[in-house]
Amino acid sequence: MWGVIFELARTCTLDLHTDYLISSTGQTSATGLSRLLGGAVSHDQVTRWLSSSYLDSAQVWAAAKPVIRQAERQRPAAEFAVLLVDDSILEKAHTDPSALICTHYDHRKGRFVKGLNFVSLRYQAGELSLPIAVELIEKTEAVVDPKTQKTSAKSKFTKNEYLRAMLRVAQQHVRYRYLLADSWYASAENLNTVLELGHDFVLALASSRTVTLRDKGRKNGQFQALDAPLFPDEQPLHVWLSSVQPAVLVARQIFLNKDGSQGVL
Repeated sequence: MWGVIFELARTCTLDLHTDYLISSTGQTSATGLSRLLGGAVSHDQVTRWLSSSYLDSAQVWAAAKPVIRQAERQRPAAEFAVLLVDDSILEKAHTDPSALICTHYDHRKGRFVKGLNFVSLRYQAGELSLPIAVELIEKTEAVVDPKTQKTSAKSKFTKNEYLRAMLRVAQQHVRYRYLLADSWYASAENLNTVLELGHDFVLALASSRTVTLRDKGRKNGQFQALDAPLFPDEQPLHVWLSSVQPAVLVARQIFLNKDGSQGVL
């Protein structure tokens, strides 16, 4: 099938490489793509194309724009879009380390892993869901630990700084109602940026986050941990965060785990 579809292929392209990655069920490589095409594209051509192509948010948006514009024209009046931010790690345990392929903390595994870390901003409206921006985490800044005197590397920008930059660019491209994210992105600076841009948010909050039940309590510095107030049954609670001007609505969900224990979000 591949030989028929790509019998005229002589160079590696984004569509060709993407189709190869999507259809592959095992390990992928430049040699594997070349072999699949019967040598029509050499593995050196694939390697050169990968080395010369730097995909950034501008290219991601260029691919997403026509799809989103068509969907906007067909969207029912009552339907709205949301943006979702998340970061992921593509593990590369056996790849030589570099500014891109380096160690990152994996919260899901609770340990450091070697791989490619990236922050993506995804647009979703109804059944349509696709990325509109992405930032690769490159650790290019040398940092010396004052205690151990060991040198490590860090990114020039934090993931939260990348998010705020992506949101400001997205403001020029798409209409949406909410930003959805986990607690990692629930900083006051992020929330204020979303509000300043004219949108709302739905985010998870750490139970240790401090809040007050009255606006005047914020002025007096009377804060308590988020898990301290008594929540009305199945009803949200108005609270004030220390550095976010309007009150926010917090809902608490209790989950029953398989072992019978409870989890609280």
